[in-house]
Amino acid sequence: MSRPREFDESAVIDASVRAFWAGGLAQTSVDTLLQTTGLSRSSLYSCIGNRDELLRLAVERYVDLQLAALRQLFARHEPGKALETLFVEAASTNLEGRGCLLVNGANELHDADSANREVVRRGFGRIAAELEKLLRAAGHASPRDGCIEAMVAIAGLRTMQRAGLGRAGLVRAARRFAGLIAP
Repeated sequence: MSRPREFDESAVIDASVRAFWAGGLAQTSVDTLLQTTGLSRSSLYSCIGNRDELLRLAVERYVDLQLAALRQLFARHEPGKALETLFVEAASTNLEGRGCLLVNGANELHDADSANREVVRRGFGRIAAELEKLLRAAGHASPRDGCIEAMVAIAGLRTMQRAGLGRAGLVRAARRFAGLIAP
């Protein structure tokens, strides 16, 4: 008879999101993950699989949280205001200065680690599909183009915010992008 799990898998995945977000998808070590999650090495390998599987689970959790926030934003605001709010957040607070886990990961993994790069690509794909669906429901004339334009605007704003480009200019750009992309 196997021993029951002595950890909360959901809490482990949440801790892994924080660890990968802080340390990077490529640079976060197994030792850091073990320390952050409280898992033993044997629990990681027997219950989760390996570091890459924990990364996949962490990215999926992050995307699930971002999708819920995106749906909530579009439910609370008309589409133009929802886009403006999303873009201004990217340009100013940028998820408390951490940036987007997917954008950070894409920049970090651009020329290496094809399996984890694919995990990031799938995460972007899930967000793009939801954004396209929200834009279509809002009556956007070309929801696929609007989705691509919004994704590019968000990634650019998040990257430039982390690079230290001035907040005021980024916020002006964010509002302009929202006006250009809104249905």
